[in-house]
Amino acid sequence: MSTDSYFTLAGDSMEEVREKSSRFVAYAFPIADADTFKAKLDEIAKAHHTARHICYAWVLGTAGEQFRSFDAGEPSGSAGKPILRQLQGSSLTFSSIVVVRYFGGTLLGKAGLSHAFAAAAKAALAANTIVEKKILEELHVECGYELVEEVKRTVLSLEGEVLHAEFEARCKLHVAVPKAAVNGLLAGWARKEIQVKRV
Repeated sequence: MSTDSYFTLAGDSMEEVREKSSRFVAYAFPIADADTFKAKLDEIAKAHHTARHICYAWVLGTAGEQFRSFDAGEPSGSAGKPILRQLQGSSLTFSSIVVVRYFGGTLLGKAGLSHAFAAAAKAALAANTIVEKKILEELHVECGYELVEEVKRTVLSLEGEVLHAEFEARCKLHVAVPKAAVNGLLAGWARKEIQVKRV
């Protein structure tokens, strides 16, 4: 994982694996933060309201520095950690996997459970697409009206975003641009008397 970008999931996927009559239904999806994860988890829990074990793991932060796993009543370390290892093993962040287990009547043991949860998580990831996203840095830009369209074009050409704009005596823009491009932009815009402040 570079310091200028990170890997995450492109969208939602679902796969199911069976192990000795037990069903493991796995969902993999991108998340922006813990709140968006919780909302998605609630949706999955409602859809599987008869399931006793809804286990998960998530990773957040541009360097994957925040993470959590949850066993949901399964033997400690047999569910959440194998799911988390699939996310971290693929260098993913802003991503989550939820695995719903329906007991099939045969005990799998801790090793069997770990294998099944990992297999379900891996299958859900395989059904998804991993994408690389640039880490954006926010800037406050102030310029004359004659330069505002040029600033916007430059930001968009770098796959950045114009987050907010105010048009007063001078134009004030709040933008987000790839971290790797910031130093070049600061130098280029300074020559054109465009004022820039890092947020």
